[in-house]
Amino acid sequence: MVERMEAGLPERAMDDQTVGHGTMNLALRENNPQDTRHVPVMPGEHDLMSDTHDLFLETLRRYERPLIRYAHGYTGDLEDARDIVQDVFVKLSQHLATLDHERLAPWLFTVCRNRALDHHRKHQRLIVMETETLDLEASADPAPNDAMEKRETATALRELIETLPVRQREAVRLKFIAGLDYQQISAAMQTSIGNVGYLIHHGVAALKTKWQAHDQPQTAKLKPALA
Repeated sequence: MVERMEAGLPERAMDDQTVGHGTMNLALRENNPQDTRHVPVMPGEHDLMSDTHDLFLETLRRYERPLIRYAHGYTGDLEDARDIVQDVFVKLSQHLATLDHERLAPWLFTVCRNRALDHHRKHQRLIVMETETLDLEASADPAPNDAMEKRETATALRELIETLPVRQREAVRLKFIAGLDYQQISAAMQTSIGNVGYLIHHGVAALKTKWQAHDQPQTAKLKPALA
């Protein structure tokens, strides 16, 4: 029903050199605002700093893109989503040494969600998902009527997702917008993998029912979200 948004993000957002390194460099500057090259280092501190740095890079590599997609589902604006995720990683760099490294995923998505909701309340914007997030059959060069149909379908589906219960809505967003697998969703939502499957299954089933109730002619074009 909803694509994993890989095609929905411009190439610049998916470029590790452009986005990842920029986020990393800003986070490290924010966390180390002063030059510490001449500050004495205690024995073993270099190893600890190196381990923390490596963990930060691995976390950035693994979660930056899903977080951008996730924030984008709230903001509807890609640049705002990037800014939110940049703030998340700045905060991570400041607290990584004291965080439970086994629970980074729920921490990251909780901070990202809170920042996105703050942004949403501040700007009073509707939650928007770009048309490209829909897994619809379309030609490579769609006609104007086809493009309008896709926009209308995206709007209708977006509104239906917002009617789901909170936990179902969150699971659907993490699966089909952020592109996480069940294990990652389980960690982010702090629930069992079995419950993740339950939430997604019933969320998608509810969306199908709601969609059919709208009597949309595009129903046949939507691909099943579950195997």
